[in-house]
Amino acid sequence: MHPHFYHWHNRAELKPEAALLQLRWDAAANLAEELSADRVCALLQLALLGAAATKFQREFSEEIIKKEPTFPPRENAELLRVMATASLYSQMEAASNEADAVALGLLAAAFQSNRFQPVCDELMQRAIEYTATESERVRPTPEIEDNYRALRKAIDSSDWAGNADATTLLGNTVLKLGETMGRISEENQFLWWLLGRRSPLLNIRRDKLAPKDYALTAAAEAAERVALLPPPASVEALIGEALTQCSKGATAAISFIEFINAAKVDSISTTTITTGAHDLCPLASLVEARIAGEVVEGASLKKLRIPEKLKISPMEAANQYFRELMFLKALAQLG
Repeated sequence: MHPHFYHWHNRAELKPEAALLQLRWDAAANLAEELSADRVCALLQLALLGAAATKFQREFSEEIIKKEPTFPPRENAELLRVMATASLYSQMEAASNEADAVALGLLAAAFQSNRFQPVCDELMQRAIEYTATESERVRPTPEIEDNYRALRKAIDSSDWAGNADATTLLGNTVLKLGETMGRISEENQFLWWLLGRRSPLLNIRRDKLAPKDYALTAAAEAAERVALLPPPASVEALIGEALTQCSKGATAAISFIEFINAAKVDSISTTTITTGAHDLCPLASLVEARIAGEVVEGASLKKLRIPEKLKISPMEAANQYFRELMFLKALAQLG
């Protein structure tokens, strides 16, 4: 149980009974053990938004009561948000595909902080910590020299083929080599992308493009090169470097509506947005609308709770769109 769970709970139920806290935390954690893509989105929506009663909220309430019978069945909207927050937080306590989706979803939803009102600051802090740690863990520094030495010594013996230790060493070395090649392949993809000074999707040099025209395409090109989730922490810096290769104006903020309508969305491969993820992925939703032939107007932004007069720089837009694409990629792994 998180040490601040009492305070999360306190915002919805004054002076909650301490004896119930562990029971409710355990119930919330148990309900997050197996998460589908739709359930991840529903929990994120509930924890961050807490809109009017939905079918998921009613079902979630019933599931909690089965685990913790004292949970109030009615007038429990804020308590449900607290429980959804606990479910999401507990999921990020250990590495998994589900935890990747939760953490990346929180980062994607963080666009324009006033769009959502989370129950606590700790949820987003944990998402940042989780993605930073996991990004490094899944891309370990290659350490295969000792394995190769031991393997060489083993196979130099006359009976190496029947030596169980040699077989184990061989298997471990191949696995390590595979991990190393995955990391090297990803790094090389980004290296060639950056040094080529060219947009592969648009088939044109970047210095022929304006940053506002290339920003979303740059994010899509970077997303294609991510081999492992969570993505490397350096990718957003690389996207920024790619944008500096465009013509002048990379840091100038412009009207959000103007930016979206000017973006070259035809060059971006369509990404299926999971039901319930539209609010969490505002740029991807607007790109989807543009690809469908729609013109983005004030009403489009209002639906996503984005201020109509918002201004955004190409750099900010590219980084946000990249985060959303990573979230959608994580959801796709869950099925």
